[in-house]
Amino acid sequence: MAAINTTGDLRQFLCNSINSVANGTMDIAKAREVTKLAGQVNESFYSEVKVARLQIDLQKSSDELGKLPVNSGVKNA
Repeated sequence: MAAINTTGDLRQFLCNSINSVANGTMDIAKAREVTKLAGQVNESFYSEVKVARLQIDLQKSSDELGKLPVNSGVKNA
């Protein structure tokens, strides 16, 4: 399997997974796990777009998608 680096790569992987389920080469349990993980990736994209939109609305520079810090200001215990 090729690396998934772009949203297009992700869509291609998901379409390949759908085809694999349809032709019987991927079992349903694995397909469910792929679906759950894809949903988490989608939520991450959605959250990042919301943050970028807010930054733009506030006339601040927005981070490049995929570069949003997740631990700014958080100190390790």
